[in-house]
Amino acid sequence: MHRSATLTELRRHPRAQLRLPARIRWHGPLGMRLEETQTIDVSREGLLFHRDEPCDAPARAWVTFPYDPADASTAQPETPASVVRVERDPGGGFRVGLRLQLRLRQTGQRVARERRSSPRWPFALPIFVRPAGTPWPEELMTLDLSRAGVRFETSQVYAAGDLVLAKIPWGEWVRAGEWAGRVVRVEAREPMTGPSLPGGRESGAEATLSQVAVQWIKSAKK
Repeated sequence: MHRSATLTELRRHPRAQLRLPARIRWHGPLGMRLEETQTIDVSREGLLFHRDEPCDAPARAWVTFPYDPADASTAQPETPASVVRVERDPGGGFRVGLRLQLRLRQTGQRVARERRSSPRWPFALPIFVRPAGTPWPEELMTLDLSRAGVRFETSQVYAAGDLVLAKIPWGEWVRAGEWAGRVVRVEAREPMTGPSLPGGRESGAEATLSQVAVQWIKSAKK
């Protein structure tokens, strides 16, 4: 049996060669970077696309696919993803493979343990967070969101009890302005690698991430 046939049979979700617009959001040294591209092929669990610069695996990303460039001013659904392979393209640049981090249904045990009164929505949305008393927010992505609170990943140091102000530029949250919240839980995660920048691979961002859970106190809008 040929190696290519073996790989095809082993693939749980076959690829389809589709060239469709996609938008990739990366962590960068100065905040989030948005990159518009086209897919080379896609599957249920991932996609392959071209980019001019290299990136490291497992760099984190958020994917809008399919992406409508004509509707760029409107928030479109984003899916968390990670880089699983980077190959040089014979025509120049690099081919980058992303694995989509599809959300699994929460177990009943987890829900029961948290005694959650407001259901979580597993949305990846931009969120601007700043510690109370500081002027400059950090642009992050939510892990999930509810009317009672939010979870997000950050490389900044937070501790339970810290007060924060957060703004979500999406839907009804836009009208609410900034929300005041209190950190209720911090969980350390694996180191994060960002895409390399034009200065070379050594200029890629790397940091240790924490998952921070915040409980809303009230809207900070006057």
